[in-house]
Amino acid sequence: MTGFRATAAIVAVLIVSPPGIAGVAWAEDAQSRLPLAPHGTKFHFEVIESHDAVYLGDTPGHMGRDGGLKVRPNVALGDGVYRTDGDTTTRVGTITRAVWDRVSGGLTVEFDPEPLRRIAVGDEVWVDLNPAPTIAGPRAAP
Repeated sequence: MTGFRATAAIVAVLIVSPPGIAGVAWAEDAQSRLPLAPHGTKFHFEVIESHDAVYLGDTPGHMGRDGGLKVRPNVALGDGVYRTDGDTTTRVGTITRAVWDRVSGGLTVEFDPEPLRRIAVGDEVWVDLNPAPTIAGPRAAP
């Protein structure tokens, strides 16, 4: 009897379910239609947290966030984090975690510092929201 009841329950769910429910998971939303950021778009954010060894075996790291994105970010683990002082731009870290809050347009970036680079809470740094692809050609013969 239990097999009959389970089958009846599944049939009842299928009959009661509104039409097109399967398409809901694939429906587009406003954020999915946002254009990708143009190459070289800087996203400035403030460092709001510094930590040492959050996880076992971890190294020091920093986190920052900001909002207001009107484009889709295209950042990845390993991308650079930079600081600009006057005319000088210096790579100060490497992205280890990136979280895009699509609803609020916010981006949270966690990064490891480059060796011998001082990063302080309150520093303003930036990431390229859509770095230009690098074309790796064949290696030259030795």
